[in-house]
Amino acid sequence: MSEITQTTELAARRLLIDYTREMARSDEDPALIVDRTVTGDVVWVTDGTALSRDQLIAHAAPARKNVTAVEMLIDELLVDGNRFAARCRLLAEHRKLGRVSMDWIVMGEVADDGRVRRVHQLAHST
Repeated sequence: MSEITQTTELAARRLLIDYTREMARSDEDPALIVDRTVTGDVVWVTDGTALSRDQLIAHAAPARKNVTAVEMLIDELLVDGNRFAARCRLLAEHRKLGRVSMDWIVMGEVADDGRVRRVHQLAHST
C-alpha cells in the first residue's frame, strides 16, 4: 500500500469515526475539530446542500445537546490514491427521537497534509 493510500485511508477513518464522535460528544472546541479534520477551503456537500466551515462548526451545538451516544460503522471503504468512498451506518441515541440509524454513502478527497478537502455524502434514515 502506497504512502498516499495509507494517508487517505487514515484521513477517511478519522473523518468518519473520530470527527463524527467528537462533534457529537466531545467538550473540545468544534472549530479545533473541524480544522484538524478538514482543510480551510473544504467543499462539503450533504444531500446536495453545500456546508461552510461555520455551518460545520455550528452543527456541533445541537448534536451535543441532543445526542447521548453515537457510533459510525464503516461497512466498506475503498481508497484510490487521495480519493475515498465509503458505505457506512450512523447509529445514535437522540434525546427526543430515540434510536436513530442512517445509512451513508461518502466520497472524499484528501489534501497533501492529510486533511480532507472534499466531501460529498448522501444519507438515508433507516
